[in-house]
Amino acid sequence: MSAGSGIEGPEARLKDHEEVRSGTLCCCEYISDKGGERSHLLGCCCNCRDFDLVCTRLVTCRPIDRRNIDGMLIAFQDRLRLPWRGGAKRISPSAVAPAFIVPLMLGLATLNSKTAVILMLTVIGFTMWGVQVAKRTATKTNFFLSWIVFSVFYMMIIFEFQVPLLELAPEENYALIFFSCTSIYCLYSAKKLSALNLVSAQYGITPKDELPGIAEASSGEEQAEAQTTLQMESVLTLEEDEIVDLDSTERAGLMHGQPNICDICRKVTPRRAYHCLVCGTCVKRRDHHSYWLNCCIGERNYVWYIVGLALAEIALLLGANLTLTAICHPFMVVRPLGYPILLPDDCSEVFESFELGITFVVACYSLLMSLYIAFVLVRQGYLRWTGSTLHEYKRASNAAGRNRIWNNWRSILK
Repeated sequence: MSAGSGIEGPEARLKDHEEVRSGTLCCCEYISDKGGERSHLLGCCCNCRDFDLVCTRLVTCRPIDRRNIDGMLIAFQDRLRLPWRGGAKRISPSAVAPAFIVPLMLGLATLNSKTAVILMLTVIGFTMWGVQVAKRTATKTNFFLSWIVFSVFYMMIIFEFQVPLLELAPEENYALIFFSCTSIYCLYSAKKLSALNLVSAQYGITPKDELPGIAEASSGEEQAEAQTTLQMESVLTLEEDEIVDLDSTERAGLMHGQPNICDICRKVTPRRAYHCLVCGTCVKRRDHHSYWLNCCIGERNYVWYIVGLALAEIALLLGANLTLTAICHPFMVVRPLGYPILLPDDCSEVFESFELGITFVVACYSLLMSLYIAFVLVRQGYLRWTGSTLHEYKRASNAAGRNRIWNNWRSILK
């Protein structure tokens, strides 16, 4: 009897575990990563041994083991979830942080003009530093996307609940809503279509010990031959200035009928496809990896990205102008077609009340965002005019810089 019960015990537990996995979860339940057991959101602060040990050692002034801190943070990250249909969904801490940072920053900036200037400069420095760290470490994060989402959310709330009380025309509000919604839709489409930019397995993968010149796609000899033929035809139809944009390795490979093979993922890629370290794969006609959208901008979503930025620029400038002319003393610039165009003149009294102060800070914040978007649009316009992408431009600039440095040192050593 004891032997039989010993055999049936693990099987019974395995069966129970499968039932937990396959069972329907309520909106507040989830399957924990540690043990794969059914858990509830109300128990998020219970049964955390690492948290208990950290608190005990902190109260008793004893050294805290690093493993306990890591276990506590992992438990918190696993239990930070949002009630959802079919089970609670995990929320990334980096995606939640902007929900508290943005309103705190806007609220503190309403104290006075000096605080507003300091906080705006701090936000600029912090975001630039964060983006550079993410680029240097090739980190895929939702922090910047969440920052944009919550910034737009808070700006729309403040504009709709504060500025209309200051007697704005209804058509101005409708125009702002139209440009804002269309911009959000275009940028959302750009993010959704980013998956189509990734180089699929149909191009084939080559072993790392094979030479790129004699490698063959895994999808078959006919497909590799057809791909090479298309690449050679594309080279023959290129203009001279477009051929100059190709690097020597890619140009030689195409002219000799050799497919392009990524040195990192070993995929046979189409022309002007480059590897993205953040996405972990090659991207067709890669322009850059947008950390603000957390996706790569390439062949299939570039137009949506540019149109979305242009509409966002209009919405931000329109919203800032309507806000500043409503809370400041405006003056009329021109009156085309009987419609007056106003600009703010004197905003010295905006910090006398919290409502006017928060509205003024949001308008200045939208102007900062519009300046950055204008820089991106001007840069993309220049790149389109030269017929290259941002990735190709940076690669060519780095190569030219390295050549200049080497030539300078060579001339010195002679």
